[in-house]
Amino acid sequence: MVTTRGRAELNRIVTALAGGLALSAAACSSSPGAPPARPSASAAATASSGAAPAGAASPGAGWQGQFTGFGDAAWQNAWGYLAQGSFGQAQLSAVSDASAPGGGQVLRVLYGQGSSANSCTDCANPGGGQFYTSLAAMGQPSLATAPVLYLRYYVKFPAGFDFGRGGKLPGLYGGPIGAESGGHHGAGFSTRYMWRDHHVSGSVSQCSRSAPCAEVYLYSPQSTQGYGQDLGGQWQWQADGRWHMIEQRVDRSTGDITVWYDGSQVLNEPGVLGDSSGVPFAGIMFSTFFGGHDTSWGPSRSEYAYFGDLAVGTRYIGPQ
Repeated sequence: MVTTRGRAELNRIVTALAGGLALSAAACSSSPGAPPARPSASAAATASSGAAPAGAASPGAGWQGQFTGFGDAAWQNAWGYLAQGSFGQAQLSAVSDASAPGGGQVLRVLYGQGSSANSCTDCANPGGGQFYTSLAAMGQPSLATAPVLYLRYYVKFPAGFDFGRGGKLPGLYGGPIGAESGGHHGAGFSTRYMWRDHHVSGSVSQCSRSAPCAEVYLYSPQSTQGYGQDLGGQWQWQADGRWHMIEQRVDRSTGDITVWYDGSQVLNEPGVLGDSSGVPFAGIMFSTFFGGHDTSWGPSRSEYAYFGDLAVGTRYIGPQ
């Protein structure tokens, strides 16, 4: 027969054994082979310099920015914003989007019906916008002098978005503003993207206003004409109301340009930039509009696109 004292001792042993099993299970679940959990956006730190909330930090990013506070002094300082060469600020606004990667607000861009580039003289409505950032002004001079740089961001086109004939999307630039596009200057380059309703060399073959082809629209220091070079890629811009990641790698010394869309490599052009080792990276050319320069490029109705979670680094950044 078990005494009262014996029963208490037995209960103590059983409790200790159960606790040991729980500790063993916990140790197994946190073993080195298990990938660490990503921090939630709400747990991530907010930069005290006025930068937008960073959300879940991207390991490969040397700089990362959101659009909370877009346009105010703190935001401009954190982004190294430059007013030179900017246009269309009335079409740019920060909005909340619970589905946005990285947390913080995103940038909504309005493209008016029939709109085109800022140079269009007979467009009925304005559309899109543009501004430049400076890596040096945002406190990242080492990124400006790096031989290789990556730019990653997210873009969302609502379902049914009318892409018209074509349009521009942000990319990196090097050299002084004014020398990075629009002709033969020899002192700058830019690697914006485009969408087009037709095939270009290297792109997929089936393209339309609703499922356009994609490309890097390159201006290099060796450009000898007033328009960029089309580097077609093996992806299409998706108008499905979902966020899609786009990332580019630009090597100034070898001239190589590589692009990933949603984490898959979709373009690799060795040497196409030429030797640009003498032209430092300047920053992000946030440039998006329909065109081209005339009304034939624009959408049949006013449209919106959304941008978020920009990051720049010296190694692959990848998706959140």
